[in-house]
Amino acid sequence: MLELLLLQYRELFDEAFPLADFEGKPEIDVINILYDCVSRNLPYSPERTFTRRITEAPGYKG
Repeated sequence: MLELLLLQYRELFDEAFPLADFEGKPEIDVINILYDCVSRNLPYSPERTFTRRITEAPGYKG
């Protein structure tokens, strides 16, 4: 799922998502941020609040 969202992000915004900024963060958090960006058609901004929409993914411990 992460790989697909990264590809969608690149296609939509013509730039790579700043994945290195999230090193050490749970994968589910990155997935939710990417999903929010792609679904709202808004590039990533550290100032924006993101909504958790996906609650189950590999490595999610709730």
